[in-house]
Amino acid sequence: MAATNTPFQMLAKFVRTLLWADEGTIALKFALVGPAIIMLGAGGMDLMAVNSAKGRLQAIADAAALVAAPSLSLASDGSTARERADAFVKGQISEWGDAPSYEATYEVLDRGGQRAIRVLIEANRPSFFANLLPPGGWDFIADATASTAGLVPLCVLVTGSSGSKLLNIKDSGRMNAPACMVHSNRDIDVEGGGISAAATQAVTTARGFISPAGNNGAAPIEDPFTSLDLDLSKKADCTPAEKGKPLKVSSGTHYIPPGKHCAGIDASGTARLILDSGEHFFLGGHLTVKEDARLEGSDVVLFFDKASKFDFKDRALIRLDGRKEGPYAGIVMGGTRDNTQDFIISADHVDSLLGVIYVPSAQLIVEGKSDVARDSAWTVIVARSVQLKGSPSLFINANYDASDVPVPAGVGPRGGARLIQ
Repeated sequence: MAATNTPFQMLAKFVRTLLWADEGTIALKFALVGPAIIMLGAGGMDLMAVNSAKGRLQAIADAAALVAAPSLSLASDGSTARERADAFVKGQISEWGDAPSYEATYEVLDRGGQRAIRVLIEANRPSFFANLLPPGGWDFIADATASTAGLVPLCVLVTGSSGSKLLNIKDSGRMNAPACMVHSNRDIDVEGGGISAAATQAVTTARGFISPAGNNGAAPIEDPFTSLDLDLSKKADCTPAEKGKPLKVSSGTHYIPPGKHCAGIDASGTARLILDSGEHFFLGGHLTVKEDARLEGSDVVLFFDKASKFDFKDRALIRLDGRKEGPYAGIVMGGTRDNTQDFIISADHVDSLLGVIYVPSAQLIVEGKSDVARDSAWTVIVARSVQLKGSPSLFINANYDASDVPVPAGVGPRGGARLIQ
């Protein structure tokens, strides 16, 4: 197929033909060719100037969005971010000698529960040909959107959106999350004790002793794990014999292979349970660890179907590190979406729960009078509701670099402001 000549190539060919023609005088040739050459040169320079202006304007929009994004707060109307973006754009335009005329708009958006700011600049630059080509001059747009990307890592997310006291601290319980954010899609009610976090916010109201003060009117944050496959139907083929009596141990060391646990496990006395690496599915049976028993496991995840749950109590010692690879990487314990039971942590020595505790339809209850998860490099809780009662101290650490258990996308560190379009 023959190549198609561009208008500039066609004009150059015409000029060459005219110049080499035998007929006519030099003056006639120049009279015909000269204006075309001038227009060609002027048009080329005009296009170069427009492209340069478009690039500079886009760079200004990108930078303005990045500068403004850290001022976004889920609990504010975004006015500070808009003001910072506007001030940045005006400052950059004022230093631009032949800047185009422009109109800028600044819009705060919700992108999957994460706030973002969009900077849209519509500009006009006069053309070389007295705005006749193109008519009205050159119009172009610069468009940039940036989010905070979670400047404060998200480490506690209460997903329930109906009811009351979905994040409830009673008696003298304490939630300690000094380096990350505690968020409720409904309310936060501290009736006793308190919450100490880098940031605390609720969609409706945050009441009680919260340090620094909690924010009301936050934008909802969607469950980041809604696409996670929790369907255990393929593993729920327990035989009648497997559904018999639970495994009961009161002494000795017992290694538990991954896979399905149909009848549950009851550890008491001085028994020591060591979960082998992998995925452990509790299908119809509870996991109870009580008295002075121990539960340990590295590179593990525990899932509980609608008829199962865990219960850690008395002086039991718990040390669990989440899964390091596979579809459940970063999760240490979870419940299926049809599991609405209460998951209870009341043991005196829950030293490590390293990873995400994910119970999307259930309530996590932390009670007792001791520290919980203090030795975990990091912990994240995503639950329909959370309650602390008695006098426990729940530690939500955020030392993400100190462990080889990966942090799942959607929680934990987000890195800072970033352009998202």
